[in-house]
Amino acid sequence: FIVIYFQGFRVDLPVKYQKIRGQQGSYPIKLFYTSNIPIILQTALVSNLYFFSQLLYRRFKSNMLVNLLGQWQEADYGGQSVPVGGLAYYMSPPTSFYDIVV
Repeated sequence: FIVIYFQGFRVDLPVKYQKIRGQQGSYPIKLFYTSNIPIILQTALVSNLYFFSQLLYRRFKSNMLVNLLGQWQEADYGGQSVPVGGLAYYMSPPTSFYDIVV
């Protein structure tokens, strides 16, 4: 409900024309921007972080900066890697209800 409330906030920016004297208008600006573009950008950022941190971790496991990006472990199923540490771990969604509680 808070998001819907803030979506209605607008500020009218007064605009004056230099060529036409006395002519004035306003340009409305939304204070709370909601669209699908930020979601797309966030998804691209997270997938790039996953990709590069996996790539670097497989090559340079002992590097401290690489470990800050993400530490990965092979999963028991499907041969996929799962983040177990670093920034990639904290940006990954929980896999079960138990992960949410703990």
